[in-house]
Amino acid sequence: MNHENSTVRDLFGPGQGTAIRDLLQSLFAAELLCPSRRLWLLFGWISDITILDNRARQFSALQPDWPASEIRLSSILKVLLDRGGTIALILRDVKHNYEFVDRVAPLQQKYPGRLRLHLAPDVHDKGILGDDFLLSGSMNLTFNGITVNDEHLTLRTDSASIEEWRMALEQKWKDVLK
Repeated sequence: MNHENSTVRDLFGPGQGTAIRDLLQSLFAAELLCPSRRLWLLFGWISDITILDNRARQFSALQPDWPASEIRLSSILKVLLDRGGTIALILRDVKHNYEFVDRVAPLQQKYPGRLRLHLAPDVHDKGILGDDFLLSGSMNLTFNGITVNDEHLTLRTDSASIEEWRMALEQKWKDVLK
């Protein structure tokens, strides 16, 4: 087996909560360095959680005007859009998600066509898909999902898995992404 092309890593929360937070931080830092053609975020429940811990300014090279504080998901999405990225947010249509939707709504207006947001009552997929990675599993992108709940995540970096998911998502959500 060629391990170079079939990298898979499993994480289990809450026991590996720190590893999950570190992984999310690394994935989003990599996205900030080189945004994916389309970054997919699919979640039943989402919150504007802290993604980067910039209190020691260790991420100041990624965005010099960020304060020495924790950086939330909405701020990262804004910078990705500033840098020409395209984002698809597919979320469950539940009250919990409306606060996050309200936070990113101005980004839809500022970047027409580049931030696609769709709420549907039956969304249950959970994952983040970029050009070079697929993070999927049972975790919602919330504080409890990352730190409290008993979750399982799988990180894949093999191109076959990534392309399979990308094609499936584009087919399933093509009408939403117009």
